[in-house]
Amino acid sequence: MIPFNQIPVEAITLYRKSLEMSGRGNYESALTLLSSAVMIAPQFAAAICEMGHCYEKLGRFPEAAAKFDKVLMLHPTHVEAEMNRKRVLEKIRSDK
Repeated sequence: MIPFNQIPVEAITLYRKSLEMSGRGNYESALTLLSSAVMIAPQFAAAICEMGHCYEKLGRFPEAAAKFDKVLMLHPTHVEAEMNRKRVLEKIRSDK
């Protein structure tokens, strides 16, 4: 995993702002900020994982699963992403 000190400051700033937004339940705004952070730092796993959380909170489970899959492609042993992916896939199965 890429250490925070190797991620551009702009991406980290956007990520932190997104956490504030999602903490207030403003998931769409958080996703906008996170998208910008990931454009700056495409391998910013924490930002991609947070995107998955936001999509899940919005009930957009396939998109959430895709973000958790992306984190696992970058970091196959990312425990949080694996647990989140399993939970979201269960939600997708139960919706059918």
